[in-house]
Amino acid sequence: MLGALDVLARLAPQREHTPEVDSRGQIKRILVVELWNIGDVVLAMPFLAQLRALFPTARITMLARPHAKTILAGTDLVDEFIETELGWTELATRFNPLGYNWSELSRVRRELRSRRFDVAFKSRMHIREHLVLAISGATRRVAFAFGQGDRVLTDAIPIGDPNRHKAADWLELLKPFGGHVEGAPPRLKVNEAEGRWAAAFLAGHGISANDRVVGIHPGASVPAKRWPLDRFVQVAAAIAQRAGVRVLAFVEPEGYGDAVARVGGVIAAKVNLRELIALIQRCDALVCNDSGPMHIAGALGVPTVAVFGSGIQQWFAPLGEGHRLFSEITNVTASQVLDAVDSTLRTNRSSDRAGGDLPDVSRSRSLR
Repeated sequence: MLGALDVLARLAPQREHTPEVDSRGQIKRILVVELWNIGDVVLAMPFLAQLRALFPTARITMLARPHAKTILAGTDLVDEFIETELGWTELATRFNPLGYNWSELSRVRRELRSRRFDVAFKSRMHIREHLVLAISGATRRVAFAFGQGDRVLTDAIPIGDPNRHKAADWLELLKPFGGHVEGAPPRLKVNEAEGRWAAAFLAGHGISANDRVVGIHPGASVPAKRWPLDRFVQVAAAIAQRAGVRVLAFVEPEGYGDAVARVGGVIAAKVNLRELIALIQRCDALVCNDSGPMHIAGALGVPTVAVFGSGIQQWFAPLGEGHRLFSEITNVTASQVLDAVDSTLRTNRSSDRAGGDLPDVSRSRSLR
């Protein structure tokens, strides 16, 4: 497959790599390829902020699934989204890596090549995104190399540390341009109308501005990443007994999480993505799995108590600090999570929420 891509890269007409596109000031059109889930889009935010700093006059386009535009609304990190659903789920391609939606891929190719990108980036080490870079027509194509002699790329980045956080992977792609620079950490944005809606929603359920709010989101993109639902129920029931603390249970559109919402004193929130972001911003802590809402909380500066599968939190810890991360789902008890929630509420009672452009695991507690 890699050999076929190399042939494709040699045969496909490409714009000439000239000195003009080696200069930051001459780079005017940038493509970022991120075709995966909510959390993956959030973890690309530090990289997108760096692109703004390094190439202030460039137009940044993201090729992504439709949720990316919704998540990044108001951040000013991306100028244009090319939306696509190529059907590249793990389940759909597990036994057929070339299980493409060929007509949609052809449309994407036309869209990309019409924009004549100066530089295209992608971070994920997957053959499908490599194909997208090969057909993009971008003058410079920057990604991690698939071995020696990777002709798809003009700038092949060595993989280096395999244990690096995924947000740090993105920043590695900036090395051909001098590396990343100091800058303000990026945050997700909630606009005034969304903030008013969240305040009205909470007030309508008897939550005052003085109440502390703990959100609980028991869902995840795949069942294997879900801590047992009955343990979320136990945590919700215990927190609901705390004076001055209210519990908000986020129920997924298909109904997963209803059991938590039925706990006495718990408020159900079955909301859309922008409403979810607005309500998480109001939370003092979020109890969750390794999931999109966990990453949303991190990018809002909200501390999380999150349960991971074994050994992957080093790659996918949420942005920011103050998180308490558990690994090995089946071994984590409700009492452990409850203790972590209580500790988080005590720690953050009078402190400002602080995010970060990169996750600092030394400031997040990783518990086994």
